[in-house]
Amino acid sequence: MRSSGALLLLAATLTAEQPPASLQFDHLYTFGSKYGIHPPKLLNRKALRAALGDGDHPYGLAHPTGVTTDFRRNVWIADPVTASVHVFGPNNGAYREIRRVGDLPLQQPSGLVTDAAGRIYLTDAASGGVFVFDENGEFDRALFKRGEHPLQNPTGIALSEDGRTIYVLDPPRNAVVALDREGGVNLTITLPEEKSEACAISVINNQLYVLGSRQHRVQILSPAGHPRGELQWEGVLIPTAFAFDPAQRHFMVGNPRFMAVQAFDEEGVNLTSFGRFGDGVDQMERIDSLYVDPQGLVYVVDGRLGKVIVFGPSQPR
Repeated sequence: MRSSGALLLLAATLTAEQPPASLQFDHLYTFGSKYGIHPPKLLNRKALRAALGDGDHPYGLAHPTGVTTDFRRNVWIADPVTASVHVFGPNNGAYREIRRVGDLPLQQPSGLVTDAAGRIYLTDAASGGVFVFDENGEFDRALFKRGEHPLQNPTGIALSEDGRTIYVLDPPRNAVVALDREGGVNLTITLPEEKSEACAISVINNQLYVLGSRQHRVQILSPAGHPRGELQWEGVLIPTAFAFDPAQRHFMVGNPRFMAVQAFDEEGVNLTSFGRFGDGVDQMERIDSLYVDPQGLVYVVDGRLGKVIVFGPSQPR
């Protein structure tokens, strides 16, 4: 079902039937878990006493909020509590930690997104900055000059399909701010009060999809900010996160009721469910953010346990 000018309500009925094998997902690996992948402790010396009451986080990540991958399939994880971006190379074991952008220290890195050319955009909620890394993963530039503060506390970030517009959530202003690639403000979209406290944003079919944490509904907006309806999934009363897989045309939705990720097609049909509650390496206690990479791997950010869990489509036996 595609969005239109009329109110859009997508409903998906949960089913007890087993999904096709091609739509099952298996746990692959986990970043920041006791039994998973974590950076060397010596490289993670950010004092966390104010936030956690102790010193370094033992497994590298403290409270991850955003994740993306680059063209080399390195995994970038924004962690505002360690004031850094952790970059992992799962295939070769490489790791580096980004604490500075040029001559500025990161303060609360929050959202990440990769464009079609391999550039990575990072928001910093504390400084109000948006920073760009090139296709090699090196810092390129800040979108705003010193003294410019068009954003208060930017969090989620998404790109238009042509890559020319950068959409940033600015929760204190209850707004989505549309920037050009030079950091100029093209448009500020004020969200309805009942849709406030936006926690996730995506661009799908050239429309903006914004998840509000107050009523737990996804509002659909045109690029100009005009309402296009809502997106709901029956059985997911309180979605905490969502992502879209453009290759398979599937929505991935965080359902805290079952502490699982559920996949729906564009017609709202429930396709599969994976994940479970707990503190094991493949388990989660919260689903704060979701990301699907170009290979179809699903990244689940659990800020409570300080980890990112990666699931991939099951391989034929």
